[in-house]
Amino acid sequence: MQLPAWCEVRELQMKDEKKPPQGAGVVQGGMDSLDYIEAQAGKNAAFRLETMELLNKRGHAMLALLLGGAGAAGAYALGRLGQPDALWSFSALVPVALWWFGLAAWVAVKICRTQELYPPTNEPQKLLEYMEGPLEVYRAELTAEGRQPESALVMLRRSELLSRQSRIDGYVKNNMTVAARLDRAYLCAAATPVWALVGILVVVVVKRCA
Repeated sequence: MQLPAWCEVRELQMKDEKKPPQGAGVVQGGMDSLDYIEAQAGKNAAFRLETMELLNKRGHAMLALLLGGAGAAGAYALGRLGQPDALWSFSALVPVALWWFGLAAWVAVKICRTQELYPPTNEPQKLLEYMEGPLEVYRAELTAEGRQPESALVMLRRSELLSRQSRIDGYVKNNMTVAARLDRAYLCAAATPVWALVGILVVVVVKRCA
């Protein structure tokens, strides 16, 4: 029975643990287990970043529509002043314009505002400094204890994978938050006719009570 890819990777890692840790474990085609995991991590990070970019574009598109629609509704309402139906146009369109401006402000702050974004990997200088500094010291300590540590490069690759995982977790959290806020903004935009109706009802009630 053919095992899933992640099972094969784990088997290779377990075999490597039984051998003197010279490297990360070689699989078919010259790719070692860390090569495979790094490739998958890169694809995962790329997917998360593409999703982030898509959500960002959707947020900015909605912001532009809300601002444009609010401005047009307000301008039309003001342009109807002095006309016989000015009161009804004003009562319906002004609440809509205010609702859209308010919603646009919320979208700008909660979705479109610039945020700090960490790259999927560390900078080359930091990687070199970490590999040639703390990792070499740690390897020397293990050697002094009579153990056979992995090469500094393999240890660096493992550390970088954990770092990439934490950044992917951040991307996922950000994307889920932005997606939920976008959905909420869409629902609020769909409720726009309610505000027009409320404005008209207010005028009707005021006229009847006058």
